[in-house]
Amino acid sequence: MLIKNFIKDRIFVIAIFALNSVLLIAFFNLINPQKMDMFYPTVVSLFMLCLLLFIEGFRYYKFNYNLIQAAEDNDYNLKPITCEQRLINKILSTINVNCKTEINRIRSSYEEKSHFLSQWVHNLKTPISVIDLIIQKYDSQEYIPQRVLKDIDTENNTLLFNVEQVLNVIRLESFEKDYEARQIDLIETIKEVINEKKNQFIYNKVFPVINTEEASAYVISDSKWNRVILEQVISNAIKYSAAIDQSKRIFFTITKDEEYTYLSIKDEGIGIAHYDLSRVFQPFFTGENGRNFRGSTGIGLYICKKVGEKLGHKIEIKSEVNKGTEVIIRYLSKL
Repeated sequence: MLIKNFIKDRIFVIAIFALNSVLLIAFFNLINPQKMDMFYPTVVSLFMLCLLLFIEGFRYYKFNYNLIQAAEDNDYNLKPITCEQRLINKILSTINVNCKTEINRIRSSYEEKSHFLSQWVHNLKTPISVIDLIIQKYDSQEYIPQRVLKDIDTENNTLLFNVEQVLNVIRLESFEKDYEARQIDLIETIKEVINEKKNQFIYNKVFPVINTEEASAYVISDSKWNRVILEQVISNAIKYSAAIDQSKRIFFTITKDEEYTYLSIKDEGIGIAHYDLSRVFQPFFTGENGRNFRGSTGIGLYICKKVGEKLGHKIEIKSEVNKGTEVIIRYLSKL
């Protein structure tokens, strides 16, 4: 590639050199036509041309080869030879320094804002905890309707869930520092998440059904981040299955093959339109359901997808309008 480019860049030099040689040979032969000798001056001209191309080619190849290497390593030494190459090297060094300075400035600014946002979101947890304590305090008081307390508790849990979503987005930036892949019991984790969301299930008249006869199902994952995925998927299933006139169910089914364990979470909710299905993992995409349901942020499934990719879990969604949605998570069964 470099040799081809070198020939292209020097084609006019070669052409002018050849033309100059032909003109000189013709001139001297016109002056003294009796001693016409074409061989010797032609050989000398070709030799000088080859020598020139060799020297130029060496300098061209060495610098441009180093330039290609520098594209992968910013600190790579270009080792310029000619004045033109030294000028290019100087300009590239200046650009590199300026870019690094700007990148460091942007990174510092981002880390500062990220830290501020993280601290601010953490502070939001305090009033949420206070509201929860108030609910517990007045739960036994007869003059306060239980329905009111339950509604406040539901909204408080929704607020807490959204706060946790924001924190998870921030934590994704340093995911590699905050996870530990090991064997975890998937069935036990599912039961824990269902138990934590017990009030949410009851309030929305949605009931979980675990379809497995096994006592345990071990997979390779990170306990905390896997819970993030399950909590989000289950929360979505509850929200979009909620019904006034009849109860709905969410089915948890675990299957295995030689290498993988598959968890299917299938609800009986409103489903997702086919034209929205391919975009549900995009950040802040809420689709038709998001416009009809209050509180849809469009970042929950985005977080699930990102966490799944980092943990090596494949997540698929199948859905049919008015028949429900099925989320299938594929886990590695063993290392």
